Amino acid sequence: MKPYNKNFVFQEMKRYNDLINSGTCGNYKISKNIIKKQNLQGYMYENKEEYDIDIIQLNKNNINLIKLTPEEIESSYGAIHDAHGKVGIVGLGLGYVAQEIARKPNVEEVIVYEISEEVINLYDYNFIQNEKIKIIKGDATKVNGDKFDFFYVDIYKHELTSKVVEDYKIFNELHEIEEYAFGGIEHFLLSCKYEDIVWVYIPENWISMSKKAYESLDSSGYIKEYKPLDENLVRKILLEFKEILNG
Repeated sequence: MKPYNKNFVFQEMKRYNDLINSGTCGNYKISKNIIKKQNLQGYMYENKEEYDIDIIQLNKNNINLIKLTPEEIESSYGAIHDAHGKVGIVGLGLGYVAQEIARKPNVEEVIVYEISEEVINLYDYNFIQNEKIKIIKGDATKVNGDKFDFFYVDIYKHELTSKVVEDYKIFNELHEIEEYAFGGIEHFLLSCKYEDIVWVYIPENWISMSKKAYESLDSSGYIKEYKPLDENLVRKILLEFKEILNG
């Protein structure tokens, strides 16, 4: 039932609540607040359960950038599970994904591209140095090319836009990447209509990640609350991907 097992999700949230401290660096602030159930949506489903829990948040100028919620943990599970060898990540955030990927025995190196020095400083304040993790400060689209077994872009805040297509093209031209994924890939593919997606070459790892996410959603029972993305938006993004993937 992972990643939708709430015992697993809450254990992860508690573990990182213990690891990460509140703090401020420049315009960025990490805080912990009790969030009510109505603000705790799950990944691909509408939450209807009653619970209050401390949530770690990263804000910039009082605008939220990321929260370590069930949605965040559930949505990153597939990428963490599939990561192997030399891994590239775009977006450091609170450090959850980088830390979890680095824990895997089959991961040799994790290179994280983060544009904000303040975010990096907050991360360094909360986590001891990990020899597997290397953080590169700067615009991820303007770095030197590299070779990766797995590459994950985690900067979209669960919003599907044409940027996922633009970034796919940019990063695959910049680097030599064996497997590429982005935050929300499963929700995107599962929202596609069969008559649309059948004409598009979809990378095997995208299909595998989406199949596993669907099976987990189904076995957990949350499939009853499944919420697909907007049909017209999904078709638009799929057609944009088609130009690249079928080329």
